[in-house]
Amino acid sequence: MLKIAITQVWYDNHPDIHGSYGPFMYGLNHSYPALFDRAGLLPYAILPVKNTSPEDILNGFDMLVLTGGGDPSPCLFGREDQGSRNPRPYRSSWDIKLYHAARELDIPILGICLGIQVIGIARGTALIQDIESLVETADFHDGSAREPVLHPVTLFPGTRLHSLLGDEITVSSFHHQVLEEVPPGFVISAESSDGLIEGIESEDGRVIGVQWHPERDSTGVPILEYMIRIAGGK
Repeated sequence: MLKIAITQVWYDNHPDIHGSYGPFMYGLNHSYPALFDRAGLLPYAILPVKNTSPEDILNGFDMLVLTGGGDPSPCLFGREDQGSRNPRPYRSSWDIKLYHAARELDIPILGICLGIQVIGIARGTALIQDIESLVETADFHDGSAREPVLHPVTLFPGTRLHSLLGDEITVSSFHHQVLEEVPPGFVISAESSDGLIEGIESEDGRVIGVQWHPERDSTGVPILEYMIRIAGGK
């Protein structure tokens, strides 16, 4: 069974308990391990530590999954705040280091929601920080809603996501930020009806990023089955 490394969501602990518990608590929704179980994968939570390099942490893993989470700080992509919600640099900075380490180790990477944004930032791409206020033609995106938004995305022929999912699919989204442009070394593989980037993949096919949440819809298993194949599991 393949071993996959999974980043965690960072939650702020109350300042009154920092002394005993530290500044953060880590976790994920059950929809993630449920998806990995359906795909026959063994997930391991990756937690931030100071005394072990990201390369040493990832050594021995077959895949890295960069999961969803809160807004990255715009300082990470050289912009002023333009509508980011309670942005934090810590978690995204850690995930960026893991991305670079996984690429160095040639480990396949799947980026989900924040994960696709981390991939873009790691490659020098900025984010549209608040779709509703900054994109006049925007549809379907509401990161403040309690429930994910279901909406169609179009897949681009010739891409790996198109070969896996077809021409158009309905996906589950929960975000209000998106990549401003396609990162260098990547191609766009999916787009929403309002023209925003919904999927990217590296030119070598070993990194896929999706802005939606495949662990909450029907797209998760096909995408992971592809990642398993390139990781050498099938």
